Amino acid sequence: MQTPTYLNRITKFDDTTTAATHSELLAQFLGRFRGEGHPKRTARILDQHTYARLSREVGALVTERELPGVVPGSPMDDFIRDSVTLAAPLTPYAAKLLLTHTARYVLWCDGQGWPLEANVIWSVRGIDLYSTTANLELQEVTRRNYRTFLLRISEVLMPEEHPERQTPLSTRTTVAPYTEREMESFRDWAGAQNTDLKRDRAMLMLTLCAGAGLRPGELPFVHYDDVIVDDEGILIMVDGREVPLQAEWEEWMLVLLKRRPKGELLWGAVNVHNTSRLASTFTERSFGKPPRADRLRHTWLTHHFTMATPMKELMRAAGITKLQHLHLLLEHVQPRDHADYRRILRGEGQR
Repeated sequence: MQTPTYLNRITKFDDTTTAATHSELLAQFLGRFRGEGHPKRTARILDQHTYARLSREVGALVTERELPGVVPGSPMDDFIRDSVTLAAPLTPYAAKLLLTHTARYVLWCDGQGWPLEANVIWSVRGIDLYSTTANLELQEVTRRNYRTFLLRISEVLMPEEHPERQTPLSTRTTVAPYTEREMESFRDWAGAQNTDLKRDRAMLMLTLCAGAGLRPGELPFVHYDDVIVDDEGILIMVDGREVPLQAEWEEWMLVLLKRRPKGELLWGAVNVHNTSRLASTFTERSFGKPPRADRLRHTWLTHHFTMATPMKELMRAAGITKLQHLHLLLEHVQPRDHADYRRILRGEGQR
């Protein structure tokens, strides 16, 4: 019976985990590990943690395996092999796999005219640029795997590029909606601002985010003419969709329409190119304890969950195609009592 090939795979180099304390220092010598003239301390560390400590099998793989497109013995060839030699013992990936993907990536970097320097090649920005512009013919999941391999090497060689690991999406929580009492306090907050413009912007933030579920970044782009008032209520036109404003906020919107200049943006002049933090910048400079625009939007969403608004219509108004964190938002929705539960489900079953 033939032995499965995966049992013979070299998944790691020799146990050189202590190299973690020296990887950042040695990164500046990538491509010159086997050269001469290193400082005494560096030469000692190189001897302890790189090629000299590899087993015969792994050493042969790293030093003799052909790298397609790379000239043997060239500075690029040495840079690739040194990078993998130092980083691979601190990753869970096969050395052969890392050699292949490192060679492809460094060849691409060379094509961009980038120097063979660790802080350039192994920067997060460089890896991200490669991942989003190269190999576009491959499936997204494949390119995502390539990026994972490269980022693990970057974490070893350039730890300052990775100050802290991101929280896995599976354990991430979503910001809670505001309670009715908190919303009442925010009405007071809006009225307490010390200029007319700040009061208008505070009112607008509450009205559009809590009353129409707008995203924080959409606030500055609502034009006076995007607010439609008719016998059925008020519609907010934003980003190609029509969002009915909740009735409790209609009075505030009518007041704002009287106060704000016609034919202009309701928020007023926007003097920055990046509006992603416009709402948070405004609240940071406001008087009193302000709300967060994203939590106001979640308050609007959970209100409609509680009211059993049809999901398709809610997603249409929210401007989303999928609710990735639906289960997290539903944790903030109080379940109906048993009588309501039966009535709602029985009614849906008879349609």
